[in-house]
Amino acid sequence: MKIAIIGAGNVGTALGESLGAAGHDVMYGVRASRSVPAGARTAAPRDAAAGSDVVVLATPWSAAEAVVRDLGDLGGRVLVDAINPIAAGFKLALGHTTSGAEALQALAPSARVVKGFNTVGFEVMRAPRFAHGAAAMFLAGDDAGATATAAALATDLGFDAVPLAGLARARELEPLAMLWIGLSRSGPWGRDFAFGVRRRVGPVTPVTTKAAQARDIVVYGAGHIGGALARAWLRAGHRVRVATRDTSAEAVRALVVAGAVAVAPEGGASGADVVALAVPAAAAADVAARAGTIEGKLVIDCTNAVAKGMVLEHGLATSAAEQLAARLPGAHVVKAFNQQGAEVLVAPLFDGLPAVGFVAGDDATARASAVALVEDVGLRPVDAGPLAAARLLEPLTLLWLAASRALATRELGFVLLERRR
Repeated sequence: MKIAIIGAGNVGTALGESLGAAGHDVMYGVRASRSVPAGARTAAPRDAAAGSDVVVLATPWSAAEAVVRDLGDLGGRVLVDAINPIAAGFKLALGHTTSGAEALQALAPSARVVKGFNTVGFEVMRAPRFAHGAAAMFLAGDDAGATATAAALATDLGFDAVPLAGLARARELEPLAMLWIGLSRSGPWGRDFAFGVRRRVGPVTPVTTKAAQARDIVVYGAGHIGGALARAWLRAGHRVRVATRDTSAEAVRALVVAGAVAVAPEGGASGADVVALAVPAAAAADVAARAGTIEGKLVIDCTNAVAKGMVLEHGLATSAAEQLAARLPGAHVVKAFNQQGAEVLVAPLFDGLPAVGFVAGDDATARASAVALVEDVGLRPVDAGPLAAARLLEPLTLLWLAASRALATRELGFVLLERRR
C-alpha cells in the first residue's frame, strides 16, 4: 500500500520505518527533509498525500489544522489521525463532547478519517509485542472500510488491532493516550508498556485472595458491580455489609448466604471504614449523604455518569468522581472499579493475566487502601494519581463497551503489558 506519513517526528518516523519494513511503500510529507530517516523518500505534504492510498497525520496538534488545509481535497483517501490534541498545561484541548479526530474530519470532509496509533509511545510502535502478547491498537472511524484498512496496517506492525465503530470513539482514545502518557511519567515502566485486550479463554473462574488486613466494608448496591465486589471481598476475608432497601431481593439473599450482612441504607456506613458506591451515578451523592457519618472514611466511587446516547455527563474539565468529592468534603473519595464490566470483577484473570484496575484519589493514604482492595478483588492495581485522573478513567467504561461490541463478547478485559527487563 502507498502510505504518506505527514510529519517526521518520533511517531511519524517510527510508523514510517515500521510500515516500510512491513512491505508498504512509504513517503514522508515534510517541508524539510533533514528530519527524515536516511534514504527515505520525501515530498511536500500535498504531493505526498496525492500519491498515496493512506495518509497518516503525525504532526503536533498545534500544526494540524494548517497541515490538513494544505493537503487539499483528499478524494476519499483514508486519513489516519495519530495526533493527540494536547493544549497548554498538558491537558486535552478537546474532549467529552467532541475530539481532535472529529475536528479534523470537519476540516477534511472528503477524507475518511480514522483515529489510531495515538495511544502508545513511539517505542511501542516499533516493538508492539510483549512477553504476554501484543499491545492493543484501537482504531475508530465512521467508515467501516477505512477503519478496516487502518486495522490491517496495525496488524502488519504487530499490534492486536481492535476496530471500533464510530469516529466519536476518539473521545475515549484521546483520554486513553493521556492516561498512557501520565503513567509513563509516574509509573515504574517508563515508556515501555502498553494496554492490551484479552478475551476469555476457558471457563469463568473467580479468584480467591487473602487480604493483608480485614476491613469493614459497606457496599451500596447489590447489582452486577456491587454484587461482584461484595463476593470478592468476602472471599478475601473482609467483613462486608450490603446496604439495600429490599433485603428480600434474590440478589441480596444470595449475598447474605455468601456471608454478607444486609443493612438499611440510612446510617449503613456506621461502623464501616470503607464505603463502596455501586449505585446509579445520579444517586451516589444523595446515597452517601444518608449513609451516616462518612467523614474521614474511604469512599470508593464505582459509578459511571453515562447520559442518554451513551455519552459521559462529565469530562475534560471535571469528572463524576470530582463532583461527588465536592459534595462529600469530609470523605476521602477514590475512583475505582468503574473501568470494565462486572464480568471482569467476577473473574479478573484472562489466560493467567489479571485485568488492570486503575485507582485515582487525592489522599495518598486512601488511595493506597483502595489499591489494596483492588488487589483483593484479583485485579492488577495501578495508581493513576490524583482524583483529576478520573477524567481519564471514566471514559474507559465506554471504551470497554465499544470493544465488547466490536469483539462480540463481554468476556474481555483490559490488561497492562510491560517489557521484561
